[in-house]
Amino acid sequence: MCDVNVFVVKNGVEEKVLENVDLIEEVPDGIRLVNIFGEERTLKAKMVLYNNSEKRMLFQSF
Repeated sequence: MCDVNVFVVKNGVEEKVLENVDLIEEVPDGIRLVNIFGEERTLKAKMVLYNNSEKRMLFQSF
């Protein structure tokens, strides 16, 4: 599988937001994340880093 764990940096601190993310899409409210279990989160953030080998994606909160 190629699902990733998503983290957000807020005030200099990384926080895990959602694990096993399978879908990432831009929506009017921000970035929509959906994991393999159907859990959803929407972030008001921009992407900073995607590391496939670590299965890790990092966003910076607005």
